[in-house]
Amino acid sequence: MRRADDEPPAGAPPVRSTFLPEAIRAVAAGVIETSLATFAVLIAVTQFQSGPALKSFLLACPAVGLLGSLWAVPLVIRWHLTASKAAAVISILSAIGFAIAALGSDSEMWFVIGMSIGIGVIGMAIPLQTHYLRLNYPGKSRGRLFSISLFIRASTSMIVSWGFGAYLDHDLDRYPVLLWTFVGAALLSAFCHFLVPSEKIRDPRSRDESQGHGLLESVEISRNDQVFVRLLIAMMIMGFGVLSANALRVDYLVNPVHGLEWDVKTVSFITGVVPSVMRLVSTFFWGWLFDHMNFFRLRIIVNVVFLAGILLYFLGSTKSVILVGSALFGLGRGGGEIMFNLFVTKLAPARHIADYMSVHTFLAGIRLSLAPFLGFFVVVWADVPVMVVVSSSLVMLSIFAVRSAAKMAGPQKS
Repeated sequence: MRRADDEPPAGAPPVRSTFLPEAIRAVAAGVIETSLATFAVLIAVTQFQSGPALKSFLLACPAVGLLGSLWAVPLVIRWHLTASKAAAVISILSAIGFAIAALGSDSEMWFVIGMSIGIGVIGMAIPLQTHYLRLNYPGKSRGRLFSISLFIRASTSMIVSWGFGAYLDHDLDRYPVLLWTFVGAALLSAFCHFLVPSEKIRDPRSRDESQGHGLLESVEISRNDQVFVRLLIAMMIMGFGVLSANALRVDYLVNPVHGLEWDVKTVSFITGVVPSVMRLVSTFFWGWLFDHMNFFRLRIIVNVVFLAGILLYFLGSTKSVILVGSALFGLGRGGGEIMFNLFVTKLAPARHIADYMSVHTFLAGIRLSLAPFLGFFVVVWADVPVMVVVSSSLVMLSIFAVRSAAKMAGPQKS
């Protein structure tokens, strides 16, 4: 099986001029990450007493950008934008969304609308980022360089999550300050994107560079790669299992229905700090594995970690067991993020990276939009243990699907 990394680069990649903006942008991404990981749902529950539908909507809002990525790539091609400049525009749209939430922070409707835009559109930039990282980072160290950015992002998320939690613990009415912080982080992210060197994305099948390709041609380009298709199926199954459980992590600890009702500082520590610490300490290890290990095997290892996290977090009877489960969620996410953002560089030719990635993120958007509703529905219809059975069964099924893709691909050196 031919790997994308086997293609000779056109010239020396601009590693330094890419790495520094990406490292700074990781700080902004860490701040924004806390908006969904902890504080969007926390504010919705404590300030507005939002019901399951709105909580599910907030958790599913990143799907907006992921779904839109399938359309974003051809539009970027048609408008002759570089990948990094287009990503900067998307970050500005995110800042506008957070500003709407901050300006209308007394209204549940404007809070949900603004946060949904701010968090949601970010996903549209992922295929664009993967495109310029594929060109700007050498294949033998791409995982390591990307893991450094993840390390910075996780460090920031951990510190900010703890700091914001302590800040709100004194007075929950202070939450608009957090929203303005998210605005600033999104603007910083836009500036960093703007600094990254990047070429225009062109349709590799078109002789006329003045034209882009149609909205669905990314699907046509990638669907003939059966290994890629099988991996997409495996990740779809796994995503439903993990995301349906992940959607309930905060609600499980704060909602009186589940019998815990822990305080804000404890919840922010368990759902924000602990997973971030595990991502932090494992990031370089995952990056090294990505560069040196068969990535089908690595995908299975990540799935097993998520499976253990689900079982311990929701079935544990003590705070210490729940902490271990949360730590495993963070450990799995550390590896999962690298796989999510870079795995197409192991499969797709360089000219098709954005197309493959847009299909991948579009499907991720589908599962991200539906999985939270699945999790809350199963809990309302039955209870938490039933939800755990459903989620863990899906993760186990995904492992067999990855093995099927691996057999089709045949022997592969990383």
